[in-house]
Amino acid sequence: MLLVELKEKEYRYFVESNNAHFLESYEWGQLSNKEGWTSYYVGLKDNKKILATALLLKKSLPLGYSYFYIPRGFTIDYQNKELLENFTKEIAKFVKNKKGIFFKIDPAIKLQTINEEAKPIAGENNYELVDFLKKIGFKHHKLTKFFETSQPRYTFRIDLTQEMETIEKNYSQTARNYIKRADSYEVKVKEGKREDVKEFVRLMKMTEKRQNFYSHHDDFYYDFFDIFSVNNHLKVLLAELDFQNILKIIDEKIENVSHKKKVDIDHLNKLKREKEFYLKKLKEKDKEIVSAYFMVYYGDKSWYLYGANDMEYKDAYANYKIFDYQVKKAKELGIKTFDEFGTIGEPNGNSNLIGIHDFKKKWGGEYTEFIGEFDFVINRFMYFAYNKIIPIRHKIANRKLRKGV
Repeated sequence: MLLVELKEKEYRYFVESNNAHFLESYEWGQLSNKEGWTSYYVGLKDNKKILATALLLKKSLPLGYSYFYIPRGFTIDYQNKELLENFTKEIAKFVKNKKGIFFKIDPAIKLQTINEEAKPIAGENNYELVDFLKKIGFKHHKLTKFFETSQPRYTFRIDLTQEMETIEKNYSQTARNYIKRADSYEVKVKEGKREDVKEFVRLMKMTEKRQNFYSHHDDFYYDFFDIFSVNNHLKVLLAELDFQNILKIIDEKIENVSHKKKVDIDHLNKLKREKEFYLKKLKEKDKEIVSAYFMVYYGDKSWYLYGANDMEYKDAYANYKIFDYQVKKAKELGIKTFDEFGTIGEPNGNSNLIGIHDFKKKWGGEYTEFIGEFDFVINRFMYFAYNKIIPIRHKIANRKLRKGV
């Protein structure tokens, strides 16, 4: 068996036919190149047959050193222990030859079955695999509860092999009600083109400001579209409100409420406030994109990756309509698993991320915990420096900047 760098066509064929994670894709390597990484597509071959592959992303460090990240781990049969050990050894040699001090993997493999409180319950677990990875030289990182790692350690996954009727029944009553509300306002979801990415970026900036976080620079999303849309692995979904339609609907609602024997004054006043709000908006434009999502699909899986909303229009619940749309679109495309791509592992805590967790929980997916991050150390001294000395220097430098030194 021999580790070789693979050509694009053979790498693509292997990872796609093995239903790999989109972070293991050829496209993710291309996108990472634009973000300062150097990508290598390697495979273990037995004669001409590919047995396993990996996307290695190299980040350069001072003095010619580097470290490598293999997003979501190897594309391999993890139950084949001999193959897994051999592939790991070959990857270690490759990394060492590139002056790499370590490489990191974080397989999207379930650690154990958990309940809605993130507590382990009877079911499947992969502690044996974790132990084996440690046995062959991997250092297992502390199991985190939030978003401290390179990729989320918790998520919700919807089984799309079920009938759509069953999937919808698993939605919470709140989610179903909000979808009906969006339908009552005739929220329209459409699939965008490259020029529509600007709407996504506009909404993402609003979301970042509201939630006090930074995601990516503007060009990242255009690069993402350019790379992933070539082979139909991405859809940009846009939810639009038509203000004239909404005003007609509100007028009808006002008419119905006003003619009831017992008029609900609070409801009537709320409708009048809504009408006033949309009349002001109509003076500016006829329609508005109020929610936008990046939907990625690769192999037999799809991911709710990035979502952005204008919460000024939150009462139209366009974000619920667009989420429901992408679940149904994934089902239509023959996808088997819809991954909501990240939540927290302390659902009853005081984290400011509880809102994200509660939203994703509403869709009835399986609460899933992954096995975490593993480092394979090549150069122990430099690995110590990377984890201890460099962070201290960064803290000192940042402190000096804050003091104006």
